[in-house]
Amino acid sequence: MTTILTRLYSDRAAAEAARAGLLSIGQDAATLHIITAQTEGGAAVAMKSVRVVAALAQVYAQAMTGTQALLVVQAAFAPIGTARNAMRLLRKFPALDVGLADEDIYLREHPTPDYSNQIMDKHPLLLSNPFRPLPHGHILGNAPILPHKPRTSAMRGGAYMSKLVWPMKLLSAPKERGSAIRGGRLISAMFGLPLLVKSWPSRDDLPTLLR
Repeated sequence: MTTILTRLYSDRAAAEAARAGLLSIGQDAATLHIITAQTEGGAAVAMKSVRVVAALAQVYAQAMTGTQALLVVQAAFAPIGTARNAMRLLRKFPALDVGLADEDIYLREHPTPDYSNQIMDKHPLLLSNPFRPLPHGHILGNAPILPHKPRTSAMRGGAYMSKLVWPMKLLSAPKERGSAIRGGRLISAMFGLPLLVKSWPSRDDLPTLLR
């Protein structure tokens, strides 16, 4: 679906100001047209070429008797909100009242019967619009296929996952220990008594001890 917005201004300078406003919000320059009575080929032919409906074109042609300039905006359905944003901005640039109840006409795009049995013809983009000469015609305003960006790490940014939740490293270098017991103390020291005592004398040593 394409919305044809038409506004008639007192002169070309006023139409150019409205056009500049549309460009500032991202409207494509190829969809904006300014038509005057002096346009090459005639205003009627120019309005038909940019899809202004015949009923509106007749009213504008009668009103364009001097320096008046017609601004035509071909606001396509994609990206979403293009027509709504253009309507909102054009309210800031009051146009001449030509007696039309509505100057915003919605045109429904119909499929071409010649291509009904073909999946692709000349490699068109998905949801593209032949009346919208933009680099791409995706419905959301962005290219449906993004270029692949090689990454050297599985984690974005290359940072440790531990740094996201803990300011310190989760793995630290082990410290060498000289003993299997932490602190280097003997277990016997915990009891206050030695666990190993001298052995009792043997029978052979008794005579010597009794002398």
